Amino acid sequence: MRRKLVTIVVAVLILAGAAAYYALVPGRAPAGQPPLAALDTQSFDQQFKAASASTRVLVMLSPT
Repeated sequence: MRRKLVTIVVAVLILAGAAAYYALVPGRAPAGQPPLAALDTQSFDQQFKAASASTRVLVMLSPT
């Protein structure tokens, strides 16, 4: 019974550590690729207008 409890505690600690690492460590974009940025209305509008010379595709996805 004690061995099972220790195994469960270790598994929970490993999962908690992995979740903390995923949440707290910033990601990096691959070389040659621009980093991801937060997209708000103002930055979207600015980037959309800046690309007026090229073809633009706007895709809207609905979770329902």
